[in-house]
Amino acid sequence: MVEQGSCAVCLSPAPQKCAGCQYVYYCSKEHQKQDWKQHKYQCSPVRVKEDSQFGRFLEATREIKSGDIILKEKPLISGPAQVTPPVCLGCYKLLEEGKTVKCSKCGWPFCSELCTEKPEHEPECHYTEKRGEKVNITTFGSPHPNYQCITVLRCLYQRDHNEPLWKKLQALQSHDEDRRGTDKWNNDKKMICDFIWKFFKLDGVFNEEEIMKCCGILQINGHEVPLMEPEYLAVYDRISMVEHNCRANCNKSFTSAGEIILCAGDSIKTGEHVTVCYTDPLWGTEARRHHLADSKFFECNCERCSDVTELATMYSAVKCKKKDCKGYLLPETFIVPLLHKTKKPDPETRNLDRKFWICNSCKDAVSDAIIQQLLQDIGRELSVMPKGEADACERFVNHCSGYLHPSHYYMTDVSLALAQMIGQEEDVGLAAVTDDRLLLKTQLCRKIADLLETLAPAETRLRGSLLFELHAAVAETGRRKSLTEGPMVMLGYVTESKKILTESARLLRHEPPELPEGRLSRQAKVNLVQMDELIRNLSAALPSPL
Repeated sequence: MVEQGSCAVCLSPAPQKCAGCQYVYYCSKEHQKQDWKQHKYQCSPVRVKEDSQFGRFLEATREIKSGDIILKEKPLISGPAQVTPPVCLGCYKLLEEGKTVKCSKCGWPFCSELCTEKPEHEPECHYTEKRGEKVNITTFGSPHPNYQCITVLRCLYQRDHNEPLWKKLQALQSHDEDRRGTDKWNNDKKMICDFIWKFFKLDGVFNEEEIMKCCGILQINGHEVPLMEPEYLAVYDRISMVEHNCRANCNKSFTSAGEIILCAGDSIKTGEHVTVCYTDPLWGTEARRHHLADSKFFECNCERCSDVTELATMYSAVKCKKKDCKGYLLPETFIVPLLHKTKKPDPETRNLDRKFWICNSCKDAVSDAIIQQLLQDIGRELSVMPKGEADACERFVNHCSGYLHPSHYYMTDVSLALAQMIGQEEDVGLAAVTDDRLLLKTQLCRKIADLLETLAPAETRLRGSLLFELHAAVAETGRRKSLTEGPMVMLGYVTESKKILTESARLLRHEPPELPEGRLSRQAKVNLVQMDELIRNLSAALPSPL
């Protein structure tokens, strides 16, 4: 039986679905064409759903392939980060003393006259004009208190000037009750709410509830946009409905115009939830869960957090020190209470339900206090280690291998830095590194790329960057081998290198040129052309078969 719905145009029975989203029905091609002008802005392979456990979330309406763009949308609101030096309020470029242009209406500094006319600036310009005195920014290069309220003010402005946008913002989660009374709440009350009342003379125009809710909306839903230095903040509509998972199936990136792109980092089945990681997936489970509880006010119980082995990677495992044992220690669970009933972080309950770490081989039990002390000591060692020195990184890895699993998050962190560093220290690149270091770089790149594919397949920027490093190491290995074994041995290495580079280019293809990964993407395309020519030349030089 053919599934039917109602035509989006005339509401008559309709068997034909939109091929893009598989969600909207049409009775004819004519009505589909007629509706496209409106539907194209919402057409994507996901739909909004809601339940008591997840609230609003996005669900795939069809099979989505890895690398597919799911959503692309402009920001509802953008503005400077809460803590920032003076930046242009039109393009967010960092301002320098003596190189600014003041808005003729309000006095806020900009990088150019053109930026003073951008619509994003209207809210603070409007309220500054109304206060009757222009702003005068005289210090540059360090955080300035006047900028803490700008993005909140831009949200508040919509209440009286753009009702549809205001309603969209108000529909976003703010966790007011969870945030109330926290240090962050009290700081926002003083530095943003009170400042808006006193500096802009808006006491009586906006009440505390409205201002603090906008603070929460930005904290919970804001995305740091890395197109500028420093990063600026933006809030988006449907992207805000994407739920968290520590092993997410999607990643986010940005266009040069500041649009956000939601891209599938893994294949997604019809009906599956669309997820991103709200925290750093390369942190250990304890750090991830604490960060989410502290900043997003929920406890993560995803598949990765619920599995102490973290999908068999042993990413948080500590080496058993019992004589002749080769096992590793892990707690029975990382899922311990972190929040009060009010959903405020509760430091007193961190180890309430986890007292011992158990060896997976000899079953020896070690107290959590001893493990935490060991991890703190290693963490302090890591914090003072010069990460920019390959020798220091190698010493750390060798030393900590006696205490931690080879894939432990501390080991991975330093190994990643080391893998990226080898070949970058010398002006002549990989050609100057020793054979041992080149082999080490190759091994580390392979290992971490495989680890990421298991733990965080949606981290395409990091995986793509690592594979770019790996392709260069494999090609250099082939060049060296050809010097002793003849030029034909190089063909196999170059072919492998090209395969790795092709995957790197695929993973990085949506990255904007403003980001390092975007520049790598462009370089990968250039390198692929060169490698194709090299493979043709090497293949042509092969002896003809008899």
